[in-house]
Amino acid sequence: MAMGVAGPATIAGHVIVCGLNDLGLSIVEQLDAAGVRAVVVDERDAPGLRRRLERWGVTLIRESIRTPESLREAGLDTALAVVACHETDLENLQIALVAVNATPRIRIIAGIGNRQLGDQLRDALTQVRVRSVGELAGPGFVEACVRSAVIHAFPLDEPAGGVEIFAVVDEPVTGRAPFRALYGDLTPISLRRAGERLAEVCPPRDVPLAPGDSLTVLGRLGELRARGMAVDEVHDARVFASLVAGAREDAGDNSRGHGGGGAGGDDRDRGGLGDRDGRGGRDGRAGAPDVPGRARHAPARNTTRAARMRTLLATVRGELDRPFRRALAVVGALMVISTVVLALTYEDNNPGAPADFDALDALYLTVETMVTVGYGDYNFGAADGWLQAFGIGLMLLGALSIAVVYAFITNVIISRRLERALGRGRANTVRGHVILCGLGSVGVATMEGLLRAGRRIVVIERDENNRFLPVARERGVPVVIGDATVRATLLEAGLAHATTIAAVTSDGLANLETILSARETHAELRRAHAARRAARAAAQRAGGRAYHGARHDPAQSADGSPEAALRVVLRVFDATMADEFERRFGIHTARSASTLATPYFVAAALGHEVISAFYVERTPFLVARMTVRPGGGLAGPTLGELATGTRVLAVTRHDDPHSGPRIGPDDDSRDNTEDGMAHGSGASSPDYRPGRHTKLRPGDELLVVGPVTQIVDMVRRNQLTRHTSSQS
Repeated sequence: MAMGVAGPATIAGHVIVCGLNDLGLSIVEQLDAAGVRAVVVDERDAPGLRRRLERWGVTLIRESIRTPESLREAGLDTALAVVACHETDLENLQIALVAVNATPRIRIIAGIGNRQLGDQLRDALTQVRVRSVGELAGPGFVEACVRSAVIHAFPLDEPAGGVEIFAVVDEPVTGRAPFRALYGDLTPISLRRAGERLAEVCPPRDVPLAPGDSLTVLGRLGELRARGMAVDEVHDARVFASLVAGAREDAGDNSRGHGGGGAGGDDRDRGGLGDRDGRGGRDGRAGAPDVPGRARHAPARNTTRAARMRTLLATVRGELDRPFRRALAVVGALMVISTVVLALTYEDNNPGAPADFDALDALYLTVETMVTVGYGDYNFGAADGWLQAFGIGLMLLGALSIAVVYAFITNVIISRRLERALGRGRANTVRGHVILCGLGSVGVATMEGLLRAGRRIVVIERDENNRFLPVARERGVPVVIGDATVRATLLEAGLAHATTIAAVTSDGLANLETILSARETHAELRRAHAARRAARAAAQRAGGRAYHGARHDPAQSADGSPEAALRVVLRVFDATMADEFERRFGIHTARSASTLATPYFVAAALGHEVISAFYVERTPFLVARMTVRPGGGLAGPTLGELATGTRVLAVTRHDDPHSGPRIGPDDDSRDNTEDGMAHGSGASSPDYRPGRHTKLRPGDELLVVGPVTQIVDMVRRNQLTRHTSSQS
């Protein structure tokens, strides 16, 4: 049964969206913003989502998405593309196969989370474009978890074969002057005035700035380094860029010779772009990776000797539970008592004792008696009766206590081996780590990215049969099996020493409960920590000693003690609620995986390219590449005349003897655009300083950044004729 204002048989050039869920709804919304009709096919009943489709005038067909009849009813023969965005890989695979058999030449975009299955599907069916929500959204969650001034970074391939890295950086304003005077050729992304909650998105480059303003700028890595970017931030930018390159490579976007967005195009190991200290080539360009990507998957190899010693001591403390300590205390007490008794009485009460029997000999006799290794030298055979009775008691008690200690040691060894084999344990030895709750497709992508960034991780997973647990085990990541909303589970995962907690499960309510529980527990730990410090200070003052609070444990705060604030990252499923969650519950960052992944699905359906997606000031942004279409709304006007709230980062001209002289850098506004496939040859070097008077010509390739809605609007403009665009 079809629902909507227009039947699918009456439209053409539309997109069929198979799957009525958060991702499908987000895809329909962006298609509608781009002026492209959508038809949704899904047999399930989702009243809330269905009513939203009705308000948008989108046709909904309540039929099975696995039959060719339902796709044909949706207008398969005249459709532009089919997007399979069901929750399961199996459903999406079946949709792709049905669509291919019904119309072999149609463009199909399938959401496949399993990487191996996606590779096989891509190889078997060339018209299928595979996208993974986890792989595409993972870099965004990694960036949210990492405490860095770098918000986002992405690589851009150049026609000459190099890779240019762009970074989005938070910058506190310290001077009073226009943006251009303080930051030169950098691009302003957002500006929040001191004391204001809302930020201005993509402000002009002549906007006045004042101390206390919070600014987010975008620029090439070389430009940012020239302005004093720290080495650690350069490393973060390169890691973030490598994650974006890897996600786009998995999506199959590196197939083109120009604009692949990968690290060096054929860098299959997806290592960091350039070296760790930021010396990546001229002007910050990245050359071939000097360190294999897998090298960053083992941060323990690079830990300091002090960190390893702290880990060892923490492990020993964790294993020495109360029964074990009691057994060791009994053994120690027996050894001390026996050594003292024998040192004082053995020589006087045993005719066979040597004349020079001393305390060391007494200890030796005690140990060989307790461990029952025999009497080849000293014994109790010729001793007085009471001393022989003492020897008998020492044999029995010593053998029993030693056996108990051996049993504890054996239990510890076996338990540790089992924990390592199952990927569990070691959570109480980690400091300054990220607690990752949920090991689904998004969780695994986030884990891989955090490991590449050199962060320590502890995973909390509810399902002990989760298919991704072997992946965590292979990476050496400690896993706690339990409910992340429970306080005991959070403490077992080392919440007291964590710097960040990220709840990325597929249950939005459980994610919110986890974050709130973790924040409350961490606040209690901080109060207890402060109380202990105050008590220690009072005791030292009472003893006449000065107390230096900063010296209580210099490494603990840096490693994430309860004294440090806990950063929280929440995965939400309704993007409209992300801002409310952040404001109402004090959450640092709330991210929607669907919002981060949707632009890639829409781009694949419409045939244009998305470089990356990220958040700034709770607003989703896109970096897109588009080619100006002949007769489109972008061909002819200057960037100043096209001002639509986005920024053009670069313009690449293509060889054209009739194109006239090339316009150089000008005074201001780089603006918006997007669409079309990139040209593979004849391109000049990109102009990274286009001005407001730069005039666009058909065939020009633009690199654009801006909020999702504005970028999608530029896609629509590029597809419309100039006459229609001017009327709109």
